[in-house]
Amino acid sequence: MIRILYSSALILMSTMTFAQTTKDSARVQKEEEFYIIKTIPIPEKVKLEVGGLALLPDDALAVSTRRGEVWKISNPYMTNGTAPRYKLYAEGLHEALGLVFYKEALYTTQRSEITRLTDLDGDGQADEYKTVYTWPLSGRYHEYAYGPGVDKDGNFVVTLNLDLNDMKASAARWHGWMLKVDSNGKMKPFAAGFRSPAGFTSTSAGDIFYSENQGDWVGSGGITHVQEGSFVGNPASLIWGTRYPSPVKLKLEDIPDTGEPKFEVAKRVPGISVPAVWFPHSILGVSTSGILEYTPNANMGPFEGQLFVGDQGQSKIMRVALEKVNGKYQGVVFPFREGFSSGILRMIWGTDGSMFVGMTARGWGSTGGQDHGLQRLVWNGKVPFEIKAVKATADGFELEFTKPVDRKTAADIASYELTSFIYKYHHEYGSPVINKGGCTVKRVDIASDGKHVRLKVDGLRQGYIHEIKAAGVKSSDNYLLLHSTGYYTLNEIPAN
Repeated sequence: MIRILYSSALILMSTMTFAQTTKDSARVQKEEEFYIIKTIPIPEKVKLEVGGLALLPDDALAVSTRRGEVWKISNPYMTNGTAPRYKLYAEGLHEALGLVFYKEALYTTQRSEITRLTDLDGDGQADEYKTVYTWPLSGRYHEYAYGPGVDKDGNFVVTLNLDLNDMKASAARWHGWMLKVDSNGKMKPFAAGFRSPAGFTSTSAGDIFYSENQGDWVGSGGITHVQEGSFVGNPASLIWGTRYPSPVKLKLEDIPDTGEPKFEVAKRVPGISVPAVWFPHSILGVSTSGILEYTPNANMGPFEGQLFVGDQGQSKIMRVALEKVNGKYQGVVFPFREGFSSGILRMIWGTDGSMFVGMTARGWGSTGGQDHGLQRLVWNGKVPFEIKAVKATADGFELEFTKPVDRKTAADIASYELTSFIYKYHHEYGSPVINKGGCTVKRVDIASDGKHVRLKVDGLRQGYIHEIKAAGVKSSDNYLLLHSTGYYTLNEIPAN
């Protein structure tokens, strides 16, 4: 066990604080100084509207598209400056919004089924398109299907989108659900209440997290821990749990439409899951998408074990540091890297530890400006000055930094600003920020290593999103934080 020693620092505020007088002299960092975006060229006739990414054993990259194609891209790293090579592997699919290489085969999720794609004669193209499992459709526009992922037990996982923003938005069976399918093609409904679950992952610990987009019953985007029997919020899907065997026992009439915060409703209605981490709408994305765990084979700065989460609308990636308090997941989200060319839907690690980023925007739009794209994010080995993680304490938060802090600015209470807020849980589309309130930093303690800072805070509120600003803190080598603001979802307050 590592013992961290703290020294107390209570600094009286003067007319002009130290943080104010020194901030202007500190050096500013930029994302591109650490994380380089490299564009992978796409042939002019290929419309690579990425729906899924999978890395193959020969280090080629497989890409499924919204136009129903699967491409194999050799040399996606552009080694020695040579161009990548594209080969069409499969076509004629219905909106392939996911891809995985599993047990020597590629699997994709079409709008109505999980499909295994197999090259039988070794010519580099799929000859067999085999249905693993299929589900019904109503034919409505918004019935997207995502996946498959693979869970810790080797089951395929898919999520099915709702259709429209009304109480009858699940017009075909199991839409608004997460399903699991075993190796024999047997399906088990796993969880309900999904609206537009564009991204999910099964972590190395075996936990499933999914990303959600703002909409009806969803005040803002975020990621949620999903367990068997979870109900994650949108009641439209509950009609199927009453007609067919399922682990979700809630009924449509059990869900109140009061506009209260979701965590308040969850206290009265057992079975409702709240987000592990909220992503404030328009600040940290507008269309939350793929989730990628920082695993040991990756190389993206000092953030091992954390999650990277893409956003389709704002063409950027966020970073999430999770912790478990009283058996429940919660944590903080920070900006990570913006400036991608199109709307991010999928990310995957390359064998060199870089991150492939697959994008699409046609019909959906994105700040990136391009209809589609494929880029690679590379860390250059330089460590930015960042808040690496935030942990809740009984009376505040502990901030962990990537580099030692400048003790004078870090000890100044005026270097920090905390507020809390939440969203409405109701049938209407999205929500304004509600119940906004300030928090007061009463004390700052700096650890002996200079990388851990504890804030004693008055005004913490369980269930609320806490905006934590540390704009006045400098590093010991005189840099401002690359990202000075994070958002911590305080589902549980530790006992000590």
